[in-house]
Amino acid sequence: MKIMKKKFKKMLLVECDLGGPEAGAALGPNALYSLLGENAELVDVIRCAEISDCHNTTPQAHNLKEINDCLYQISQSVSEFFKKNQNESLGIIAGDHSTACGSLAGLKTANPDARIGVIWIDAHADIHSPYTTPSGNVHGMPIAAAVGADHKKIAINSIDQETHAEWEKTKRLSQSSFTLNDLVYIGIRDLEQQEQEVLEQHNIPHYSVSSVSRLGGTEVATAALKYLEHCSSIYVSFDIDSLDAELVPGTGTPVTDGLDAFNTMKIISTLAASDKVKLLEVVEINPLLDQGNKTTELVARILEGVF
Repeated sequence: MKIMKKKFKKMLLVECDLGGPEAGAALGPNALYSLLGENAELVDVIRCAEISDCHNTTPQAHNLKEINDCLYQISQSVSEFFKKNQNESLGIIAGDHSTACGSLAGLKTANPDARIGVIWIDAHADIHSPYTTPSGNVHGMPIAAAVGADHKKIAINSIDQETHAEWEKTKRLSQSSFTLNDLVYIGIRDLEQQEQEVLEQHNIPHYSVSSVSRLGGTEVATAALKYLEHCSSIYVSFDIDSLDAELVPGTGTPVTDGLDAFNTMKIISTLAASDKVKLLEVVEINPLLDQGNKTTELVARILEGVF
């Protein structure tokens, strides 16, 4: 692996916690950015509405109207960055995962002819739509939004008119930025039946935690890049709940039996070294749930030399 120094030095912060079950993730970007210190150069800060100011008129996709406003801002900011800096890469520290489709849309807008590959490091598949979600939390929907999928054939919800209208807007904002043929999961282990069906139907490759432990983080990341070698640009999303719950108390949806810090560091550093990886996004740090800043400090160590 070639030696790399601060590839994702330029950074965008997205302060949003509208897509998760509780407030606090909007504080995560600044908490991590403060630890990165001189290693980071701030490009933009996008602040979404606060939960207390939302009226949640979309019951199967909570706060989707306000999230859509945020997606537009993110897409514009990311697109503007890449139009001005075609040969550079951008790091994003976001709150909850609901805004990831905005990041992808920005990359696609700046490079409309690009075939974008996605590597999703997460405990969850995040491929629900308002039709399939058991919770209504939009941080479980960014992949479905980004590929423009409803999954109506496996629906468990009938959605109201306003939710339908806002979800259609979400998909338009997301611009079908990639396809499920160009997606690789690492670390997923907490899936609902509907998500499992989508993974099986589309034969989406995924590396379990046990696979990572057996093969090693470097080997898994290399295999993921190999699978996406036909793509011209790659987006990497690192949800910190991919790590074992004991390591990251400061996240909204911790899951046991997760990745260890060593292999996660190897995965991130190997992916970041690829010239094709243009966007690296870190999400779901919630300082209000943390124990003595344990989570943020660990994530900062994992990102050392990358951000």
